[in-house]
Amino acid sequence: MCPPGAIEVLGVRRTVDDVTAEVLRDCVFYEQSGGGVTLSGGDPLFQFGFAHELLRRFRSHGLHTALDTAGYAKQEQFQALVDNSNLVLLDLKLMEPTQHQAFTGIPLEPILRNATWLGAQSKPIWIRTPIIPGFTDSTDNIKTIATFIRENLPRVERWDLLGFNKLCISKWQRLDMPFACADTPLVSIDQMAHLMETARESLVSRITWSGVTREAMASVQHQLE
Repeated sequence: MCPPGAIEVLGVRRTVDDVTAEVLRDCVFYEQSGGGVTLSGGDPLFQFGFAHELLRRFRSHGLHTALDTAGYAKQEQFQALVDNSNLVLLDLKLMEPTQHQAFTGIPLEPILRNATWLGAQSKPIWIRTPIIPGFTDSTDNIKTIATFIRENLPRVERWDLLGFNKLCISKWQRLDMPFACADTPLVSIDQMAHLMETARESLVSRITWSGVTREAMASVQHQLE
């Protein structure tokens, strides 16, 4: 109890039965829209048992399921979640192993191993790459991802380049932790256009980009002034 309201509750504990029942109440909307349920996060692989049982329940009720993941997990756990998903949204951020370890804190090899296995399955795949200036926005990085997709992921249906934003800064402030990217500039429109052209080397038919650009933010600030 906190009478002054100084404590903010950011999460509640739920059971598989709770979540399944809540999702099933909206079945009519999934049927009409052609949508379904996406497990995202964080990363659902960090709660493997819970995520696996949820996906299994949803599939048993005929719901379309999508798994949104960075792919960092034991191979048998990754495969179990993929097997119970209709669609996989896979993050590929950095393709240089030393940089990947330094910037994300985890090794690249398990991700590429799982991604290569995924590419051999009959499963639709979307690739998602956050474009963070100074980290993931180099031409070489996008070229390397494009090559990996072309050679290992023949079932990729789309590749989304996601422009970096700072909307998460309030979460870091709540935790009283410094946000390492607080001074990182937003990506420019020209840079996104250049990376889009580079991404087309992957031969993926649908490549998109989204996010706030430097120019758009400057325009908003000008209007506020």
